[in-house]
Amino acid sequence: MKEPRICRGSWCFTFGMEPMATLDQVIDVLAAFGYDGIELAGFHDHATLQRFPDRASRRQLADRIKAKGLEVAGYAPGPYGDFGRLPWATGDDAVVKEYWRFFEDSLRLCVDVGSPAIRVDPGNFGPLPRDVDYRRTWDRVVETFRKMAATAADAGVLALWEFETGQIFTRPSEIPQLLDAVGHPNLKLLYDVAHVQAAVALGHNQVQPVETLPGGQVELVRRLKGKIGHMHVTDCDNNTYANAFGRHLGLGKGVVDFDELIPAVIAAGYEGPWWSVDAIPMGPETWADTWTDVRALRELIARHSR
Repeated sequence: MKEPRICRGSWCFTFGMEPMATLDQVIDVLAAFGYDGIELAGFHDHATLQRFPDRASRRQLADRIKAKGLEVAGYAPGPYGDFGRLPWATGDDAVVKEYWRFFEDSLRLCVDVGSPAIRVDPGNFGPLPRDVDYRRTWDRVVETFRKMAATAADAGVLALWEFETGQIFTRPSEIPQLLDAVGHPNLKLLYDVAHVQAAVALGHNQVQPVETLPGGQVELVRRLKGKIGHMHVTDCDNNTYANAFGRHLGLGKGVVDFDELIPAVIAAGYEGPWWSVDAIPMGPETWADTWTDVRALRELIARHSR
């Protein structure tokens, strides 16, 4: 296993925060708290296309991050659009083109700041409407993800699908099925513990009949051998935030058994190097979690990767 490195997404300091932390504040705090890297949010006035519109401004951002002793571990553009209605269910080609332009623009920013990975998603907010053609929508997502994976590969960037129960195709069985259907080695799963918990334990946001897993996350991880490309580590208490996604809590504040989950993830072939602290308590507790969780996660990974 590669030497584990700990990062944190800048979005953790925006959701539910009043005022939101600036990107500069996040960079300073992560450096001061001993993180190795940062994942950049392409929204909430952080690493947006509008704020960093050209290569020169993006290199300045990358230089600032590097000067603080951090690396860019990933880039998460804003949501790509509503896959459930447009364009995947209706066939609106204009929206498909707009979606693709946004991806290409985001990929260029990703390359310019030196990010090794870019987050992709099938849009918000599910579940898939009952009157939509499931197979047609599935096929269009598969086709688009495959094209994204190939385009990102040409740019030297890994494409990461962050499964969320706020999307469409939210059943646990659909996660490995979709990755297999895409069938491109440059698309991997961004495994977010709280999002997966909402799927396997709650069946959150699924079209009936609801599908959960008796074996919980470990049962799913065993089906994902070789498919996990990045980890977002956060606890969850089997509740959702605003019915949008599983609550993202500091480590030890929920019900997830990390001494069972982390070894399963490693056994499924995840080698890192990046492990992201992703607690998002929607308030100032974020600052405390940022301090305590980096140490807790380092110790947890070290204990199970010896």
